[in-house]
Order: sequence, then C-alpha cells, then structure tokens
Amino acid sequence: MTGHNTPSATATATTTTTAQVPVGLLTCQHSPYLKSFTTSVLACSNKPNKQKLFEVQLQDTILFPEGGGQPCDHGTINETIEVKNVQRLGTSHVHHTTAPVQEGTEVTLKVDWKRRFDHMQQHSGQHLLTAVFEQPEYGYDTLAWGMSATRCHVELSKIPTPEQIQQVEDRANLYIRRDYPIRITFAEQRPASLPKDYVGPNGVYRVAEILQDFYVVAAEQDPLDVVAKEHDHHHKQNGQSTTKQSGLVPLDYNPCCGTHVKSLKDLQCIKILHYEKIRGSNCRLFFVVGQRALNLLQETYQLTRDLGSVLAAPGGPETFVDTVVKTQKQSRETFKQVKSLFKDLATYQIQDWIKELKGKSPLKDDGSAAAHLITYHREDADMSYLLILTTLLKDHELVCGNRIFILSVGDKQEGGPMFIVGQNDDLVKKVAAEVSKFVEVKGGGKGRWQGKSKSWKGLETAHAAAHTLVQSETA
Repeated sequence: MTGHNTPSATATATTTTTAQVPVGLLTCQHSPYLKSFTTSVLACSNKPNKQKLFEVQLQDTILFPEGGGQPCDHGTINETIEVKNVQRLGTSHVHHTTAPVQEGTEVTLKVDWKRRFDHMQQHSGQHLLTAVFEQPEYGYDTLAWGMSATRCHVELSKIPTPEQIQQVEDRANLYIRRDYPIRITFAEQRPASLPKDYVGPNGVYRVAEILQDFYVVAAEQDPLDVVAKEHDHHHKQNGQSTTKQSGLVPLDYNPCCGTHVKSLKDLQCIKILHYEKIRGSNCRLFFVVGQRALNLLQETYQLTRDLGSVLAAPGGPETFVDTVVKTQKQSRETFKQVKSLFKDLATYQIQDWIKELKGKSPLKDDGSAAAHLITYHREDADMSYLLILTTLLKDHELVCGNRIFILSVGDKQEGGPMFIVGQNDDLVKKVAAEVSKFVEVKGGGKGRWQGKSKSWKGLETAHAAAHTLVQSETA
C-alpha cells in the first residue's frame, strides 16, 4: 500500500469506526466485479474540507481506497452524489463526496466500472509481469511499481536485455491465453512491505495468487516428463491427489490489498513499451494491459495515418524513416542556402550603414563619433541573422562613440529577439529603457543589450522615441 491522506477530525468518530468493515475484508476486495451495493452511513463531516469535499464513513464499500500503488475508485452515492476520492486510515476507509450524506441512512453505491476494470487489469498485469521476471531464468526483482492514467511501470533491480523483454512479454501473453486463475488467500505472517499503520483484519493479511498449470509448464521445460513424474511421486508419498486438477501451482504469491481480475483472460493482453535507467543499475519498465493496449494501438494507428499525410508518404509507416531522412537532408541544404543568403544580405546592409554613418556620424580622429541611431527590423529573419549583423558591425568598426544600433527580427505578432548595440554603455541602457516603454521586451547586458519580446506591437513608436533620445545627446 502507498501513503494516504488523513481525513479531518470532523469525519472521524471512534464510536463508529469500530463498526466499519476493515480494509482487507471490504466488499470491493472480495467481490471486485460487483458494480452496485447497499450499505449504511456511519459518519459525515459537518463541513467540506480544503478540497471542498465532505468526508463520509460507510460501514462497507465497493469503492477501493487508494493503496498498494493502485489509485482509488470513483463512483456515486444514490446516483447523484459523486465520490471523488477514497482514502485509507489504518484499516478504516473514508469517502470524499461532493455533498453531505445523512448519518444512519442506507445508501446505494455505484462504482465507475470503466475506471475500476482498468485498474484491475493494470494491477493484475503488474503481478503477472513481476512473477515472470522473478522466474529463475531471469531473476529480476520488482522493487516498486506505479500506475498513471495512461501507462504503468515496474522498477526492476537491473536492466533486462531486449531478448529477455520479448521473452517475458510472450510468456505473459501465453499465460493470459491459457486463462490461469487468480485467487485471493490469507496469510498470518505480516509482510514486511506493508505500511506500518496497516494492521491485518482478524490478524491475517490478503495475498494475491496467480496459478499456473504445473504439468503444462513441466512439459514445455522437460519433454521427458521427468519433473512431472517426480512431482506426482512426491504427492503420492504425502497422500495427495495427482490428477490434472492438482497440477495448479502458484506462479505468483504476493501480499496485496488491491482489486484483481478473477482470471488472466480478463487481462486480454500485455504490451511492454520501453525502459528508463534510474538509480544506478535499476530501470523503470513501462507497460500497458488490456484496454490500454488496444487504446494505444488505435492512437498509434491514427497517428501513423496523420503522419502519412503530413510527410507525404503514401507508402505508409514503412516509408516514414526514409521520408524523414530525405526531408531532413533537404532541410539542411535549404538551411545552408538561407544562411548564405542572409550573410550576403547582411553584407549589403552593412555597406548601406557605412554610407549613412559617413554622412551623419563620421568617425573623428580621437575615435569618437556623434550621436546617431540606426534602427532595423526584419520579420523573416532569426537570431542567427542578428549575430551575423553584430559580427559585421564589429569587423567594420562601426560601433564607436555615441552611435547606437537597435536591431530586431521576427514576426510582428509573435515577436522575437532584439539587440541594442553601442560603445556608450550608459546611452545603450537609456535607449533600452526608452524602448521598453513602448514594447514589452525584457533583457539586459553591457555594450550589447539583448532582450526578447512576444510581440513587436509599438515597435515603430519605440524607434521614434529612441531617435528623440539619441538626438538629445551630444557627441
């Protein structure tokens, strides 16, 4: 079981908690296929909690309280009151509802069956994968597991090979086709993995078992039936039946409070997706079970159809890689051409500025230059073009004295980067502050102020204001 949220004191009453059926013996746990159920209300909070939900204690429930890596069930009370959360407190259970419920009354619970069955499929599927990975020929321990809204994962003690992953998936799906049963039993010994606040009801702890046919497995692994004959001899010596019915032996035997399918056929199928390396040699292996696998197949199929149109790849998924490689090659070639053209364009632009500066801000013998502002904006360019321009400004020694350059690129609706370049750092900062009054641009820097805007609305006004400011400066 995982951690839980502690309900407020308004919903907890010692006199009523003892009347509850404890977690471990709930109807949702021993009858997980039950979709509707009548029970009595033991307590209800006087006011909603921080989540604006009322906290209700019922005598019994078919809505599973969050635990063991399995999310809680959702459902309704009397069809109109929604149950948004169910939490465990020790062996007690608290339902978080959208409206208060009258204490002492009988109510009808209905479970969100689609959500419940999905959780059962994923949880039982995790037990099956864990059991197969723990077989001697693999020897991978499951250290943790988790279930999200779209996929699940198990954390393994080491990284399996691609061949082993395929073997485990094939074997798990073979067991599903053979429809081996899952049964819930009880053990008196407390499992070390249980939370400290969980006390087994009546001193026993729930255990989920997946059974397999000993004779089938033995025949697969030992065609001469030597293992099967030894198994039969052992059972005869102990006065046990050796019929085929006694051939069911545990594949998986683990403590668990979750809801499970009654047999592996309800899993439909298991698909292992990929793994991620975590914490040293451990790995997180992702998988989907049953309807999630079918949903993923449909989503992937639709995605391939959509990509076929976007990539103009009528040959289908088989041609996607070749099409993308070809497109990337063309894109790189186009990028080189554009970069070369922008470099030529920048060179011509620099020549225009050189002519303008000779007439309006000539360079003096002492290296100074009169105050002058050059503004430039290009919608179809990007940051790389600005860098080319600023490099050429430096190469031609145009940034000197009180000359200021305001350079920006990008679509007027979407904005983009801006450079304000000048030798006079104080003047650069003044111009940046003036521009920021009219254009929502943020940035900073010394010598070359750099910023970015989400829109170039007001850019012309900002340029005019900057011109007025620079003109007021003396050389």
